[in-house]
Amino acid sequence: MRSWKKKLDNELDKIVRAMPSEFAPAEQEAAPLKSKNGRPFRIAAAATACALFLGILLPVIILLGPFLQNTGGIILMEINPAVRLYTDENGAVTAVYSENTEGDILLSDKTFAASLRGIPAADAAEKLAGRAFAAGFVREDSAVRFTVAADKNASAEELQSALEESVTAYFCETGLFVPVLGRTAELSAFGEGNAREQAENAQGTPVTVTERTAAATEPDDVEESYRDSLLRYTREVTDCVYRTASGKKAALEEINALNEDIVAHEDNAYSLPYWLLAEVPNFRPTENLAALMAQMEQKLSEYEARYGQSLSGSDKYLLFLTLNSFYRAFDLAALQKGMEDLLSLIEYFTGIFDASAFIGIIAGDDALAQAVTALFDGIGTLPETVEGYVQSALEMLRRETALALYENRTEAEKQRPALSCEEYRQKMQELSDGFENFEDFWNSFQ
Repeated sequence: MRSWKKKLDNELDKIVRAMPSEFAPAEQEAAPLKSKNGRPFRIAAAATACALFLGILLPVIILLGPFLQNTGGIILMEINPAVRLYTDENGAVTAVYSENTEGDILLSDKTFAASLRGIPAADAAEKLAGRAFAAGFVREDSAVRFTVAADKNASAEELQSALEESVTAYFCETGLFVPVLGRTAELSAFGEGNAREQAENAQGTPVTVTERTAAATEPDDVEESYRDSLLRYTREVTDCVYRTASGKKAALEEINALNEDIVAHEDNAYSLPYWLLAEVPNFRPTENLAALMAQMEQKLSEYEARYGQSLSGSDKYLLFLTLNSFYRAFDLAALQKGMEDLLSLIEYFTGIFDASAFIGIIAGDDALAQAVTALFDGIGTLPETVEGYVQSALEMLRRETALALYENRTEAEKQRPALSCEEYRQKMQELSDGFENFEDFWNSFQ
């Protein structure tokens, strides 16, 4: 049996050949052998093959046809989010389901989830990879694994290769080295029956784990389940707020330090802050001062891209002063303590939730306070029925998804140089050399 590294090497060869690259060798079609009179031997060979097929193999294929028919495939795509896809016999996606709470983030948007159905599985996998990247689940130390099963192993291997090629090409184009691993499995690993039967059995199942869990809640357990959901959601929000406040505090310190350098510069005759100096008519800064002002433009641009809050223009000078004063005195330890107290209240007092106590801590930053208010608006009312709990849980999931996409948008939109398929291949081989088997290689990313 071939080692997993040899199989990986063969898969990399397929990917390199499939991707447009100057490194992929051109393939030449072999010329047919010819007889002395110039007629190819293929005619006689074809006739013999036809006779063999009609006389011996055709009856066998007819007899075994129902057992050899490929009715579709099943794919488990894992990054950290895990998503299961069902395909028909042509490789088009017929259904998609989340396998964990991280997968819920990818599929919480019903329109996005619906867009995956009816398209080739390789295209759907690429869209899922892009969604995972946008939501912050994909980093340089991430990896993607496909586990593929079908009625025929050849079909599973073909589908596996298509998935790997598509997602590898996406990450290379994005400029991220993300190992893409694949393996095949028996259909029994996913359930009973052939691929079509398993897909049919899954029909009607809610797409997300959140929906499935909430819908299975007993009426008497709604209060406790809702409390757990609210607590998890609030933790996500408070963690985001802490990261945002910490980041803003550090960024504003850098902007303020740069502004002080501009004010104190010998060529700034009136000792004006950047915002006012930039508006002086016909002002031409010296090379050194111009370099400082260019750095400030970059800093303000990065701040706006990261936090969605503009500090550029003379009309934003007062906003900068307000934010800088607030965050200079801002106690991150006190913020963390306040959030812990909020979580304790939610944990011990079911259905009681007043976001104003938490928002009061960050009220010095109106933009952040408004964003948090919007995240908690309407959240906190204890549902009375299972149906109400399902809707409430889904609303929290949608807002959590929006939060993840917002917080990671700067990283997702960053421009990176593309990777060639040869660069990808070399990095993969260097990584795989340190592991004895496939599972250890995959587990190294977890």
